[in-house]
Parts: sequence; structure tokens; C-alpha cells
Amino acid sequence: MSQGNNDDCKGLPIGFTLDQRLQDDKNMQGILKTFYSAIEVLEADLKKALALQEKRNLPLNEQIKLDSYLAYLTSTLFWIHLKLQGVDVSKHGVLHDLARAKELLARDKEINASLAAPRLDMPAAKRFIAAGTHTRFVDMDGVMVTEKQYNQSLKKAAQ
Repeated sequence: MSQGNNDDCKGLPIGFTLDQRLQDDKNMQGILKTFYSAIEVLEADLKKALALQEKRNLPLNEQIKLDSYLAYLTSTLFWIHLKLQGVDVSKHGVLHDLARAKELLARDKEINASLAAPRLDMPAAKRFIAAGTHTRFVDMDGVMVTEKQYNQSLKKAAQ
């Protein structure tokens, strides 16, 4: 990139210059503005996460989430850096780190979902079962009836 005039490139970092051909390309300016705004959001998230990391007063579950997030974020930023440098990342070790961090985040989500799932109230279930055990049911041609109803139907059939 040549050192061109940057007055038309509002939203881009200070000192960032494009050659004249790219300065006139509105599509490229939009892409770069979006890229730099995304980088600023990532940077703000990283600062917040690092501030939380320094305090170290989070519960264990939250600390695991934070560590997993930081691993994913730093691997992502390194992957972006490599791509911007033109490195072929398809066989780079950072992909392994990214996949591992994704697995950690997915596993954490799975664990939290299972913890939030409704649980069976065992004492109440035992009370329901105990209350219903005094009645016996009999299968009468595919229909469940009480033993009393079954005996009455047998008497009616015998008459």
C-alpha cells in the first residue's frame, strides 16, 4: 500500500492509508470499516475478559467458561493475523487450538444444558407409586381395567 491521502477513509485507523485506486472503491472501504469495527469489538471483549481473569474471584464454572473463551479468542486473533500475513493456515497448528477451544465451549454448553434440565422429584414419585399400588389392573382384551371391574365382567358373562 502506498502512502496516499486518508481523508476519505473515515472509520479506519489513524495512519492507515490506501492507494488511490482503493480509496475510490467504496466496497473496499466498507469491508475495511467492518473489519476494523469487528477488531475493535474483539479488543474490547479481550480487555473485559482479561480484567475478569485478573480478579480470580469467579466461581469454578465461570472461570472455566472464561478460560475457554480466552483460548478461543486468542487462537482466533492469531488465525486472523496469519491470514493477513498470507500464511497457509490449512495445515497450521492454530487450527488444532481453535478446534479444541470450540470443543471446550460446546462441552461447557452441553453440561450447563444438562444441569438446567428438569429433574424428577423422587419423593413425590414414590408417593404417587405408593398411592396407586393398592389398585390392581388386569388386561382385558387390550384394555386395562381394575380387578374389581374384571371380576364383574366375568360374572355378567357367566349369567
